[in-house]
Amino acid sequence: MGANDLSRINAQTRVIAVWLPNTNAAGAQAWPGYRITVDELEQKTGYDLLSNVPQSVQRVIEASVDPLSI
Repeated sequence: MGANDLSRINAQTRVIAVWLPNTNAAGAQAWPGYRITVDELEQKTGYDLLSNVPQSVQRVIEASVDPLSI
């Protein structure tokens, strides 16, 4: 952890969310095929994952699937 971590999160912060089935079929495709939005992951789990991030930033970074341009 670094200093001021929360203040360094902004609308351009990269967030990768994945949802893999708990079955043997999970290996049928590469993990990037399981990418979803944080909003979808929150809906599936009931967790508010980025609750400490300002709402204006949450709306942006939770709504899109990471494009995987590593």
